[in-house]
Amino acid sequence: MSVDPNDPQLCAALDAYRRGDLNKAAKVFESLLADHPAEIFLLQNLAAVEVQRRNIDKATIHLDNTLKIEPKNIEVLSQLGQIHKKTGRRIEAQQYYQKAVDLDPNIAESQLHLGELCLAHGDAEEARACFEKAIAINPDFVDALVKFASLCEHEHRLEESYSLAQRAATLAPGDGRAAITLTLIEVRTGKAREAVQRLEHMLKTASIAKLQAAHAHYVIGNALHKQGDFDNAFAAYKAANATLHQVYEARIASMSSVLAPQSLQRLHEFFAAEDVSSWTKPQKTEGPAPVFLLGFPRSGTTLLDQILSAHSSVVTLEEKENMIDIRNELVKPSGALEKLRTMTDSEINVYRKKYWMRAQENFHVESPNGLVIDKMPLNTILLGLIYRLFPEAKVIFALRDPRDVVLSCFQQRFGINAAMFQFLRLESAAAYYDQVMSIAEVCRTRMPLNLHIVRYEDVIGDMKTTISGVLSFLELEWQDGILDYRGVARNRWISTPSAEQVIEPLHTASIGKWRNYQSHLEPVLPMLELWVKKYGYEAF
Repeated sequence: MSVDPNDPQLCAALDAYRRGDLNKAAKVFESLLADHPAEIFLLQNLAAVEVQRRNIDKATIHLDNTLKIEPKNIEVLSQLGQIHKKTGRRIEAQQYYQKAVDLDPNIAESQLHLGELCLAHGDAEEARACFEKAIAINPDFVDALVKFASLCEHEHRLEESYSLAQRAATLAPGDGRAAITLTLIEVRTGKAREAVQRLEHMLKTASIAKLQAAHAHYVIGNALHKQGDFDNAFAAYKAANATLHQVYEARIASMSSVLAPQSLQRLHEFFAAEDVSSWTKPQKTEGPAPVFLLGFPRSGTTLLDQILSAHSSVVTLEEKENMIDIRNELVKPSGALEKLRTMTDSEINVYRKKYWMRAQENFHVESPNGLVIDKMPLNTILLGLIYRLFPEAKVIFALRDPRDVVLSCFQQRFGINAAMFQFLRLESAAAYYDQVMSIAEVCRTRMPLNLHIVRYEDVIGDMKTTISGVLSFLELEWQDGILDYRGVARNRWISTPSAEQVIEPLHTASIGKWRNYQSHLEPVLPMLELWVKKYGYEAF
């Protein structure tokens, strides 16, 4: 290090950083860096300060400058990977961690982080390999054991998952993640009572993080639901959601998201007033249109996705953000929606290309072979944009009893964003359902959409007839291999909370389950009554 470790300025900067005086630390580090622009120690510390100050772009610049000086600095590659991971730039994060692993494959932490990112990208096979390598490097690496156990549980390899979770629990008795994985397996193997006892004891005696406590309450709720103890199950779900609401409330309030209720209100107002018949129809579009599988979360879209994926001519994209660039450019900025009115063919084709660039990243191949079905339920709010950019696209629209949908959203453990945050309270979940479906109805009535409705209850009641109708809509022939969709689903990575349900035989237990919770749903039933009647479900 060219800077004297005893330099008063450097000591002052480090002291300010330790005390949390980030502004002073940044100022002194910047002053030192002006005299020593190639000093890696200063660049790294200034990057750490900027991360603390949430100046992520500045931190990234400092670390990138460090790599220009020392391209094989594994620590810096890992720092950049961690920064991009935390800010949701998963592809960039994965690239940095891959470089770190390529330089030194014997760092367990790098293998773990790379595995987590592979899993987030839907590459379960590569994630599994990374977790195995991390554990081989460090057999007592609790984080890797827990992550691998969770992956195995998700892939229905329950014995392996239980063994890994037990190892983690033995090494770290107070680790709530290991205990939760053990109880998930117990619930799935008919030991719901033991699972509840284990988690209730943990909640009373262990000091665990709020997110782990919330997860524990969800598992307790699911176990009690299976036992038919609906009132106590509801109390457990409510406790889980209350904890998550407290943890995320401030963060969600500070976010600007297309999925937020105020954004949905803007979308509804625009399309309700817009004369789409005046839009100039594109004469020459480039590239194919995918099939969009839409609806509301927990309406049976994952089941449909898995059934259709068993067809040899179908390629499904399960809940990937292929529309993110489009929605951020055409919805997020004030006044952006007005651009839809005057779009030229060339402008439309630019957005179609952006869609397929994202899709190709998520396929892991340059050109998928088959009819592409893009399953992202909440892209329902973008139906107007889908029609504008892909007017020829076919849309499969999933419906389910609104009361079952809202209850099921309340009962699920989702990753929290501006939309899923609404599901933490029944009132906001019902209000959000009303907003999303209102946008769908406006678009359905005002646009000549090529749309086919599929009811969850029909899939359960007569799967072959219902799916035959979907295939006819898609101009595909029936294949008997579709009947083995559960076998296909067992070998696929399913990122949604429905992963366990879709490998089970079809059953009617989830139809009308809202009645078990009717007294708890009373406050939101009047709000849902309009949709119950509109979609022809049995009255209250």
